[in-house]
Amino acid sequence: MERRNSTRGGRHGKALASALVVVMGVSATVTFASHLHGAAGAASSSERRAALDSTGADPGDLPADLPDPDSGAERLDRPAPAFAFTRWARGGPLRIADLRGKVVLVRFWTDGCRFCETTLPAIEQLRGDHARDGLVVIAAYHPHRPHLAHSDAEVLRFARKLGFDGPIAVDQDWGTLDRWWLDGHSDRNWLSASFLIDRRGVVRWVQGGGEYHPTTDPRHARCDLEYRGLEKALAAVLAEPAGSPR
Repeated sequence: MERRNSTRGGRHGKALASALVVVMGVSATVTFASHLHGAAGAASSSERRAALDSTGADPGDLPADLPDPDSGAERLDRPAPAFAFTRWARGGPLRIADLRGKVVLVRFWTDGCRFCETTLPAIEQLRGDHARDGLVVIAAYHPHRPHLAHSDAEVLRFARKLGFDGPIAVDQDWGTLDRWWLDGHSDRNWLSASFLIDRRGVVRWVQGGGEYHPTTDPRHARCDLEYRGLEKALAAVLAEPAGSPR
C-alpha cells in the first residue's frame, strides 16, 4: 500500500521533493512522487494501518478506528470551486460556470500511476456511455512535483497510453489540486481524488484517491465497490434536470 507523504502539495511539497533530488537522485524522486499519488482513498482501516506501518510505525501503536482524512465529506453538497488549471492540453478551456447544466466528473491523475492505469479507462467508458446525457469527464493531469513542466504532447501521450480521449487539463502548479483537495488538509494521504458535480455546479460524490473500476477479481473488491458507488451517484445526478432543487 502506497501513501502520500503527510506534507501538503504546493509550497511544502516542493521543499521536500527538492531535498529528495539532492539526497536520493532523480529516480528516487520519481518513486516518491508515485507514492504521493496514492492507493485507494477508500481503503479500510486495516489497509490504512498497513500503509502507515510501511513508514516504520508499530501497528500496535495505531488506533483501531483511524479517521479517514480522505473521505472528502466536507466537500459534499457544496459548490465546486473554480478551476485554476495552468492550461488545457485538449478539449478546453472549460470553466465551472460554463458547465452549468452538465454533469461533470473530474479525476486528478499523473503519469506512472498504476492506479490511474485502471481508473482512466473506466471513466473513459463512462464518458462514452453518457456523453449524450450531458456527462463531461475531465482528466486533470498534475506533474509529480508542482511546477515540473511537461509539454502538451507529453501529457497527451501519457493519456493515450491509459486510453483516455476526453478533455485534459494541466495543473502544472497544483493550483486546482490545492484548491479542491489539499488546502487546509495536510493529513490527506492521496492525490488522485475524483469529484462528481451535478448540473447546478454542486459536488455530489467524492472519491479520495487510488483506483476504482468494475471487476470480478476479489482482490479488487473495494475498487469495484467504489465504482458501483460512482455509477449510483452518476445515475442520480443525470436524472435530475438542471436547476431542480434536491
